[in-house]
Amino acid sequence: MIKLALLGATGRMGTRIIDCLTGDDRFQTVALLTGSDDPRLGQSISVQGETLTVSDTCDTPFDALIDFSVPSGTMTWLDHCRSNSSAIIIGATGHTPAQLETIESAATDIPILKASNFSVGVNLLIELVAQVAQQLGPDYDIEIVEHHHNQKIDATSGTAVSLLDAVCNATDRSPDTQAVHGRQGQAGKRPKGQIGVHAVRMGTVVGHHEVHFGGTGETITLQHTAISRDTFAKGAIEAAAWLTGKPSGRYAMTDVLASRLGNA
Repeated sequence: MIKLALLGATGRMGTRIIDCLTGDDRFQTVALLTGSDDPRLGQSISVQGETLTVSDTCDTPFDALIDFSVPSGTMTWLDHCRSNSSAIIIGATGHTPAQLETIESAATDIPILKASNFSVGVNLLIELVAQVAQQLGPDYDIEIVEHHHNQKIDATSGTAVSLLDAVCNATDRSPDTQAVHGRQGQAGKRPKGQIGVHAVRMGTVVGHHEVHFGGTGETITLQHTAISRDTFAKGAIEAAAWLTGKPSGRYAMTDVLASRLGNA
């Protein structure tokens, strides 16, 4: 049985993971973790028939940690996982380049799976977007639009960044020089090869992503809508089950999906 810790346990994703763990006998949840400034610190929460106290420390050994916290939380517990040879599944987004480098470095010691989105559908969308961008070529304009709830802290979303990276990798473009985040004023004619990226924040939208391809006389749109956070929660749980016991290294949700399809 996998001993599991959950970081960001009181957040939107943490609460859904707790519910989705019910009845899953692959796991024993041993720690519910949060930041020291969380008002729910010290609260008791029932998970898998046991009552655990939300804490910002953990003395109980665990095999894997699912992280849906914030970048600073990731970095704090990354060191803990590294010191204790625990796998870490990172769903938190908004890390700085320096933090991302630290995560990559830690993968030499422990198995790490970092994903901007744990949905099967979104990961398929990322693959399809790359294929379509490559097939259509440079004559089609590309716009990426992401919608999220009004409490989301970071923009652009991690999923939209993954979509942008997929387009750039497939078409030999640079996100640093060819992506424009929103437009205002006299923006001028659209430069060839430019990729528009737009963030919408409103209401209680769980997550909606669109990638538009515009050519002469036609447009093609690929999109994904998340109806419930449970799709992300269940994906993260499956990732934790898959990653535990793997050799040190950097993994992605595509590895989990390939395994499910019998390709790995």
